[in-house]
Amino acid sequence: MINNLLNKIFLSLSLLIICGTLTAKNRKLPNVIVFIADDAGMDLGAYGNPHIKTPNLDKMAADGILMNKAFLTTAQCSPSRTSLLSGKFAHTIGTEDLHAPLPEAVKLLPSYLNEMGYFTSLLMKSHLGPNGDKQFDYRGPGHDVNALEIFEEMLKNAPDDQPIFSWVGFKDPHRKYGGLDGAAEVHQPDSVVVAPYFVDTPATRKDIAQYYDEIHRLDQNVDGMKQLMTKYGHDKNTIYIYISDNGMPFPRGKASLYDFGIQTPFIVEWKEQFKGGQQIDEMVSLVNLMPTILDMVDYKKPVDSYGLSFLPLLEGKQQQGAEYIFAERNWHDTDAHARCVRSGDYKLIFNGYADRMYPITGDYYISDTWFDLLKMKKEGTLTEDQKALFEYPRCQIELFNLKDDPNETHNLIMEPGYNGIAYELYLKLDEWMKATGDYPSHRKTKADIIDRKSGFFFNRQIELIDYHNLGYIVE
Repeated sequence: MINNLLNKIFLSLSLLIICGTLTAKNRKLPNVIVFIADDAGMDLGAYGNPHIKTPNLDKMAADGILMNKAFLTTAQCSPSRTSLLSGKFAHTIGTEDLHAPLPEAVKLLPSYLNEMGYFTSLLMKSHLGPNGDKQFDYRGPGHDVNALEIFEEMLKNAPDDQPIFSWVGFKDPHRKYGGLDGAAEVHQPDSVVVAPYFVDTPATRKDIAQYYDEIHRLDQNVDGMKQLMTKYGHDKNTIYIYISDNGMPFPRGKASLYDFGIQTPFIVEWKEQFKGGQQIDEMVSLVNLMPTILDMVDYKKPVDSYGLSFLPLLEGKQQQGAEYIFAERNWHDTDAHARCVRSGDYKLIFNGYADRMYPITGDYYISDTWFDLLKMKKEGTLTEDQKALFEYPRCQIELFNLKDDPNETHNLIMEPGYNGIAYELYLKLDEWMKATGDYPSHRKTKADIIDRKSGFFFNRQIELIDYHNLGYIVE
């Protein structure tokens, strides 16, 4: 049963691969540029938001392939990034908690590409820690305000006889907004989309508009980087990929297992290989990103990865995506042990600490969106959709019909007629946890550093000191 499950979610057994190492001299290898946003949700014109200004990413989608159901293995920054680059679930490599350092033994995508003769670079945000950073040939730290300078400096350092792999870690649209590093204001608050679980106030609208502004700046930087690739003669045979590490930094987004937190934009452009203007509605898990990129460059599947390439899906050779996707949420300023499984129209979430309030993060507790929700809670004017954020004890099991309830605000677990689908999904989730060596919720707990009720960040400085003493990475 477990083997069948693993096949369905694109897992694989460890393989011993004996093959000759490819180099740039053996064949013409494509350049690979991965643009990864920091806390961007699905807010792009290409994904149906008519109010956000993202002309360059929209063009990239028009010239390439847009995937409508791509999902991350977690909605947390460093756990997500280590999962994306390792092809493994974060709890299998010890990086499930925010800031947890990558173990030295874990091999990431750039190490495999180095073997093929690639020049590999890591730009701007990393959040991988020293054992991740050192697997790249070139490290270019910095902020999005200097993104084009950082990218051009990398190109100047790239050898002429090597293909380029660059992991471009934007810091947009991570909070805080405004200030010296803030993006230009190009969106009007009265034109933004306000989710039903937010309070529709001028302050919340401005908060969302500033989030849009940072995505717009990212969009402009993507275009500038593609122009620099052309300037330096790298515009031919180049794969461009755009993703995010998790959802937007708002309640029910970042660090949650709702689609608002784990669904990611996924755009891939490879003009020499892929027909432009395609959309794929099949579901994929980005635990498969690393093996997919390796497949694109003709490297054989690496040992000890939980992913399998979905390149056949991109090429139209395979019509079916993943039957199930799985994701996890662990410590991120507040402790949590949540797991989810998504299949077809349904999603089941298991909350290990259901006796505690919803686990918020240190990002959005400072936001006007959060303070507006707190104000309405105090006044007793929250809607049913908004109240769920503050209710506890919570249901240990949440079940949603995603077709009828895309915002995941109507838990079906206590309604008649849904026990069958709930048990089916729970058994699949349990099998996945056992197959990947996951731990039960009672085995590991860690103290919160945020008051879940007020959002007060009471232990930040002490916790940062502890992080550094323990070898954790903080960005």
